[in-house]
Amino acid sequence: MKVIEIDLDSVVKEKSLIALGNFDGVHKGHIELIDTAIKRAKELDVKSSALIFKEHTDNLVNINKKEILTNNKTKFEIFENLGLDIVYLIDFTKEFMAYSPMKFLDDFLCKSLNVIGVVVGYDYTYGYKKEGHVNFLLDNKNLFKSVDIIAPVKNQNIKISSSLIRDLIKNGNLKKANYLLTRPYKIIGEVIHAKGLGKKMGYPTANLKLLDNYVIPRFGVYDTDIIIDGKKYKASTSVGTNPTVETNDGVKIEAHILDFNKDIYGKVVELEFLDFIRPEIKFDNVEELFEQISRDVDVTRRR
Repeated sequence: MKVIEIDLDSVVKEKSLIALGNFDGVHKGHIELIDTAIKRAKELDVKSSALIFKEHTDNLVNINKKEILTNNKTKFEIFENLGLDIVYLIDFTKEFMAYSPMKFLDDFLCKSLNVIGVVVGYDYTYGYKKEGHVNFLLDNKNLFKSVDIIAPVKNQNIKISSSLIRDLIKNGNLKKANYLLTRPYKIIGEVIHAKGLGKKMGYPTANLKLLDNYVIPRFGVYDTDIIIDGKKYKASTSVGTNPTVETNDGVKIEAHILDFNKDIYGKVVELEFLDFIRPEIKFDNVEELFEQISRDVDVTRRR
């Protein structure tokens, strides 16, 4: 798969059929959309492609950055595994946001990106103030050889969406979130130095500084896998404020890696959340805290 950075002046020679959407999470609904694009592209004997923004589109207009389910690195890995040929990567700018729906379809997709077919979700919007919608696309389908609109993908009669998955993660329902994502929810961070209390008590932890503005799971302890240098290890991970030993020091993500004693400070690791074990608790003293940590580790080891 090729990742090609473009701007509004780019002109692409290679024809493709494109999948359009924000793709945050690349969940079951997104996967159906991508699969349809790949299928249609093969039928038309062109490359399959997707358009991705360097940052979530909401970040241009909102003060607070959008909490994401997947960064672009993870999206690219998923797209490649699905069999997509090309990802076009572009900045979402005020100029781009001001495009009329027709300018987006005709000038940008057809003339600049050489797109001959489009696949979108039923609620896809585009152009100035999101004035472009599916009906406008269908009214102008003569611009393309193929137009597919993907109906809502549901689970237990509830529409699968990135917002739904965000809520599940924030409530600690990782099993349901992972089912809708089709894989474990993953965050990526750098291992940094902390106070080292866990190491002194026999439970050294990898403290993560997140590389992106990920959705933070409900505060508590999780059964997780941690990927270091491409190898996966079991870990019992705490997410929260460490109320027993900390005061107003922000959210911390600390992974105790089972049967592991290597120095990994400064490494970028991936942490996959598998299941919620227990909520965050404030203990009366450090000894009670580490007695509970021992029990948490035993739970993780048995899973």
